[in-house]
Amino acid sequence: MTYEKSFLFQSQATSTGDGELLYVNKSDVITLEIYGTATSGTVVFEGLMPSGAYYSVRGIRLSDYNIANQSVLLNELWQIDTLGLVAFRARISAVSGGYITVNSKVVNSNG
Repeated sequence: MTYEKSFLFQSQATSTGDGELLYVNKSDVITLEIYGTATSGTVVFEGLMPSGAYYSVRGIRLSDYNIANQSVLLNELWQIDTLGLVAFRARISAVSGGYITVNSKVVNSNG
């Protein structure tokens, strides 16, 4: 059984912040869409573990298959595998000259 849902991590954020926390189910795959009007900014990918600690998580930029733990450009798609995580967040660590939105589609083919 496959399920899909949308999840909004950051909505027109004009300042730094953790954003919304998505609790993941088994082996979700998240496709992040990062866009906005900011002239510069950084979105950091982080996973929550059972200990309560957050760790850097690598994703794949779908335009060129670059692997990184953050995005510094707008108008990008990233794919994140959440296997083994309790939750995931897209934290904005820097933003200037506008806003950043981080939206997503979450897919799990294991039900």
